[in-house]
Amino acid sequence: MSLRLAESDDVPYIMEIIKKVIPRMHAAGNYQWDEYYPTEATFKKDIKNGTLYVYEEKREIKGCIVADNNHAFAYDDIPWELARMDCLALHRLAVDPAFQGQGIAQKILKGIIKIGKDKSYLGIHTDTSQENKPMQQLFSKLGFEYKGHLNLDDNLNDWYAAYEKVF
Repeated sequence: MSLRLAESDDVPYIMEIIKKVIPRMHAAGNYQWDEYYPTEATFKKDIKNGTLYVYEEKREIKGCIVADNNHAFAYDDIPWELARMDCLALHRLAVDPAFQGQGIAQKILKGIIKIGKDKSYLGIHTDTSQENKPMQQLFSKLGFEYKGHLNLDDNLNDWYAAYEKVF
């Protein structure tokens, strides 16, 4: 099992995961992703930037995440302890539904925390939809602190919970 940088050949597998995850998100009232986002082009750009990671076990990709320096402008309204330049920002965490409930998301986040520390970051900033209670619980379990809520897309019906992990 490992968390590694994604390669171009991984994109079809990642897109299969995304296609399986979106209906589950919608069933839970979370419309953060749809047929327009995230796209194959989004993930190819992440690979080009060296920021997309995949989690695999026995040569099978079970999840993915992006860890970069791209903090949304809406993050400026959150009372973070750490400055954005000192923190990784997390995006597009997904686990194949066939493997959900097996601790994969926790393993991915723990791996990213290690990567962040190894790269001399002081912490992580991230967000998740208000409806995504399992992710909020996981963030809390791993020592992320709730910092407030924000709106990422100017749709006043879509609010996100912001979290910070200080190393």
